[in-house]
Amino acid sequence: MTARTAKAARTPPRPLGHQEHGMLIAQLALVLAPQARTLPVSVSVLLVLLLAWRWLLWRQRAPLPSKLMVGVTAVLVLCIAAALIWQAGGSLGRELCVALLAAFVILKLMETRALADATLVTQLSFYLLLTLYLAEQPFWLALYSMAIGAWILRNWLLFHHPEARGRLAIWPLLGRMALFGLPWALCLFVLFPRLDHPLWRLPQSEPIGRTGIGDTMKPGSIGQLIRSPDVAFRADIVGDPLPASALYWRALVLWQYDGQSWRLDPNQPLRNAAPLEDDETAPPPPGMRDYNVTLEPTHKPWLYLLDRGAAVSASVAARWSADDEFFARTPVDRPLRYRARSYLGGGPEPLTRRTLQLSLALPDGNPRSRALAAGWARQYADPWQRVQAAMRLFAAAPFAYTLSPPPLGAEQVDSFVFDTRRGFCEHYASSFVFLMRAADVPARVVTGYQGGEYNPMGKHYVIRQSDAHAWAEVWLAGRGWVRVDPTSAVAPSRVEDGVDAALAGEEIAALRDLRAPGWLRDIRWGIDGLAYRWQRWVLDYDRGKQQRLLELAGLGDHLPSVLAVGLALLSLLALVPIYRRRRRLEPVQALYDRFCATLARHGCTRGAAEGPLDFSARAQAALPRAAPAVRSVTEGYVAWRYGAREGKDAAHAIVRLRAGLRELAAALKR
Repeated sequence: MTARTAKAARTPPRPLGHQEHGMLIAQLALVLAPQARTLPVSVSVLLVLLLAWRWLLWRQRAPLPSKLMVGVTAVLVLCIAAALIWQAGGSLGRELCVALLAAFVILKLMETRALADATLVTQLSFYLLLTLYLAEQPFWLALYSMAIGAWILRNWLLFHHPEARGRLAIWPLLGRMALFGLPWALCLFVLFPRLDHPLWRLPQSEPIGRTGIGDTMKPGSIGQLIRSPDVAFRADIVGDPLPASALYWRALVLWQYDGQSWRLDPNQPLRNAAPLEDDETAPPPPGMRDYNVTLEPTHKPWLYLLDRGAAVSASVAARWSADDEFFARTPVDRPLRYRARSYLGGGPEPLTRRTLQLSLALPDGNPRSRALAAGWARQYADPWQRVQAAMRLFAAAPFAYTLSPPPLGAEQVDSFVFDTRRGFCEHYASSFVFLMRAADVPARVVTGYQGGEYNPMGKHYVIRQSDAHAWAEVWLAGRGWVRVDPTSAVAPSRVEDGVDAALAGEEIAALRDLRAPGWLRDIRWGIDGLAYRWQRWVLDYDRGKQQRLLELAGLGDHLPSVLAVGLALLSLLALVPIYRRRRRLEPVQALYDRFCATLARHGCTRGAAEGPLDFSARAQAALPRAAPAVRSVTEGYVAWRYGAREGKDAAHAIVRLRAGLRELAAALKR
């Protein structure tokens, strides 16, 4: 048996007080609170029940459960986890991994009685704090985790040094520690080599529930999105802001119609998209516009580009279709920022035989709409006149733009055009394309988003799910594919002022906050601008931006040397406060502080206003076997502290205190 083992066997573990148990419960609750935004509801309820059980035991000062009860609870937790894994098809996702860790940390609280257990729970709390960043990294989470991390450090200090509560200004101390670590954090963030991919990617149990544009459009599919104020993506456009009527964000082109739904062409070939360098200083060619998009997770591969996209960032490695659709290699399961370039106005495009066949194909049915379109074809030789005839129909007839349209009949287009005449953008886009094809004008449906709120503080657009939209494109000889938005004939305010203006008569509870007073809107814009800058300058700081920063500073390819020099300078600066503190602290006072810390570890903590003699008397009574050593150290300190501080007196006090500390250590081991 080693000396350390023998000491551990002789020294009983320090039990935790009631207040310290409460600190552990509170810190774990604060660490786990943000997990509710990503964990399934059933898992969150389980964690709340476990933590509430531990809190009730603490509140009632009841004894902790037996090891058998804790073991049975752990088995039940594992059974629930196995059921969730089976329900997810055998996938052990990252949410379930985090939930299991959290559950077993709470169970560890059920048997935490001594300081060593509290230390383990505190260390695991830091691990749980890091798991908050596995899903997403908003700026508020960084502030929250820093605040909770500081509080955990404060608790850790008080667990191991109870005397610090009355003798140290703990929060100023932690503040100085944070300021001391800030240069290191900045140096490592700016100069540490950036990776193209994360070190690991844990699978998710299931996609986080988000709404967005789908690959199928039918009556009501896009209308459901307008009820959601969630942000779909943000975009900052290089140059002057664009008018709302020019903000058509293309997602997908739908060709096939079966009388109920519009779908993609499954045989559309995809090619590698033209790469666009992320250099924001290079101007775009004439007739094009550059912009940056920060896309929220959609769990879909398609990207959103302004009208007719030409290229996206090379780092995305996107694929492109002849319909100007852009697809990422993998579904977007985390915020994605990419630079894009679009044509301000497309040129003539050829119409292949296959495309012509797709753009004129119609299912059987809807005889009244077919007859109406056939009349336009006989009356107007120019296809554009047939387009204008359909737009006049929607503008002149009693059509209405509404989120609550009546149900359509089996012949959907006939039912909408001649009977109900009330609908949302997908009703108008679908009926318009049907009429154009029946009038022998090639046409197709396009889905995406239209418009967006301009944030003057962040100088970027915020496009929400409520901006989801569907429009049409018709092919005209000499002009190519031309955008036509039939919704604008019914509700022009939808295009110019947004969906909120078009539906002014219909109260939408989810969008009510967007119509807040001016000062509330300014606060919302400020928070949104802060979130956007966090995403742009922190989360999206990649290898390309790092390289451009070094080139701007004239350092080029000297990243390893710059990093080594920076860390060396910081290491030298770290020695300055240590040197100053050693010079400022008297050696005798330092030895007495060691003496007080040693007694505190054995359950005798000096009070904030307790004098050396009173503390000595109480320590001798509490630890009688160490009484001679305690008395010797105290007498030497008092003689120096309240006597003449000459050089020989200080030297004598140092010798006396060191000898007393050795005697104290030997006495406490017995």
